[in-house]
Amino acid sequence: MKPFPRLLRAFGRYRGRAFLALLAMVVVSISTVAMLFLLAKVIDDALGAGAAARLSGFGGAGAGRATLLRWLDAFYATARLTAESHGIPVRFAVPLLLLLALVSKNVFSYISEFELNGIGVAMVRDLRREAYDRLLRQSTRFYSESSTGDLMSRMLSDVEQIQTAFGHQLTDLVQGALTLILLLLYVFSMNARLALIIFLLAPVILLPIVSNTRRLGKAATAARERIGHLGAILSETLRGHRVIKTYAMEDFEARRFEEANNDYFRVNRKTVRIQARNAPFMEILAGIGLSALFVYAASEIHAHRMEVGELFSFLAALMMMYKPVKDVTRINMAIQLALSSARRVFELVDRVSEIQEKPDARHLAPFSDAIAYENVSFRYEDQPVLLDVDLTIRRGETVAIVGPSGAGKTSLVNLLPRLYDATAGRITFDGVDIKDATLRSLRDQIGLVTQDTVLFDASVRSNIAYGQSSPPEEKLRAAAHAAYADEFIDRLPEGYDSFVGENAGRLSGGQKQRLAIARAIYKDAPILILDEATSQLDTESEALVARALMNLMKGRTTLVIAHRLSTVRRADRILVFDRARLVESGTHSELLARPGVYHRLHAMQYFTETEAAESAPVPGPR
Repeated sequence: MKPFPRLLRAFGRYRGRAFLALLAMVVVSISTVAMLFLLAKVIDDALGAGAAARLSGFGGAGAGRATLLRWLDAFYATARLTAESHGIPVRFAVPLLLLLALVSKNVFSYISEFELNGIGVAMVRDLRREAYDRLLRQSTRFYSESSTGDLMSRMLSDVEQIQTAFGHQLTDLVQGALTLILLLLYVFSMNARLALIIFLLAPVILLPIVSNTRRLGKAATAARERIGHLGAILSETLRGHRVIKTYAMEDFEARRFEEANNDYFRVNRKTVRIQARNAPFMEILAGIGLSALFVYAASEIHAHRMEVGELFSFLAALMMMYKPVKDVTRINMAIQLALSSARRVFELVDRVSEIQEKPDARHLAPFSDAIAYENVSFRYEDQPVLLDVDLTIRRGETVAIVGPSGAGKTSLVNLLPRLYDATAGRITFDGVDIKDATLRSLRDQIGLVTQDTVLFDASVRSNIAYGQSSPPEEKLRAAAHAAYADEFIDRLPEGYDSFVGENAGRLSGGQKQRLAIARAIYKDAPILILDEATSQLDTESEALVARALMNLMKGRTTLVIAHRLSTVRRADRILVFDRARLVESGTHSELLARPGVYHRLHAMQYFTETEAAESAPVPGPR
């Protein structure tokens, strides 16, 4: 479905408020026409009886007067008689009616704008919620293939563009259209022949504007894509500022940003040029139309078929029509910009995750027996990552996974919580294919600690008891104590209520890791994945984290990914991967006893560590 019908469908959820806003707009439009009519009556009272009739053609109720004017005359006569019956002089009553019309116009204008803007804000809330919900449910592949900056641009900038169009701009559009319709009826009531000439000239003005709008839509789409690219570069800069500074690449990054910024500037300038030419072009064409109108009116006046006052009133009505016409064309452009943004947002909303839960998915019982990889293969794009893996991991077993970089170690454990799905074979959990289980019941039983610790810009308490608003204090502190995190938490200014900052910037690497371990202990999942959990720590921090990990691993089935073989010696079993295949399995001593990949890796690491120790400088006397 195209963006506009989808946005209208979202708008339709609030049809009650929209109907109220529409009624208010009708009142505003009627009040506008009534003000124009009463203005002539004010002139009539100010200049004397019959002055307005001579000036504007508002004579008595003759047979030729149109229905709209007869209604206005009837309303005015009734209001005037009511005022006179209450002793209010006409010279006061008519200005009072004009004031009431003005008040009515503005009060109902407030109601319509408030209601429609409220709908626009609610629409954007709903759309952003849908997009974010779909974003959360995407597979890991989606995140690895997508630009963070572009996704942020879609979620923030593009959605705001929609709010602008379907809030304030839509109010002006609908209000302008209603007012324009009533003013057209009004001018046709005054002089149908002259109004028909204007009406026939209108397409000459509108057709170029429609053509301009089409070009604007294409330019706007290109501009939204460029701003997404800019956001991606900015996101990389903010995340990689330390590398940029260390490599002295500020000038390089500035040039890269400048190229993208200039590209956006060129596309955006085209959009601005199209927008800027619309109003002047419309005014020039309108001027041509007015000139033709004056030529025609002059001949009519000289032939005594039109009064000067009638032309004056007619022109006053046309002047009041100018703003609604200008609003309609201006807002049409804003809607084109919003539709360009909507296409990008709906691309995200419509993105179907490759990780799908079956409609009849079953709830997994607590893990009790074994995890089995049965002839499992996995490809990333066209590259084989895992090939024909057969593997069983028993409950309570600690299994280390080692091998060269790119051997498929991380992919193996990523398949277990279904961050990816295997392209062949199956993985079972106590005999149940994980694709037959609900994602929630599967993932509730898996804890994760990675080398790239992810903590949220929230309190220590919220990071440990992730997702719980009122965690049990005793359980929280026990998790922190088991992770050896309580010793630094107690030194923080507000203890467990201290905020850790963006990317936990207020904590050291070891402290971050211990908080992540405390989070895993608090979750108390029976299966644990440790992905290089100590690889980026110094010796002192690693020792503390290692002790915390020992507490975490007690009684759990643990999968440990490690490059440093010294950290996996005590594993119950070591799995060795090479070139996407499981090539060896056994204990540390068993694998060292026979030549193979593990023996080679161990020898290489032992040689590297020994060489590094021997080449280290010996401290001399001070």
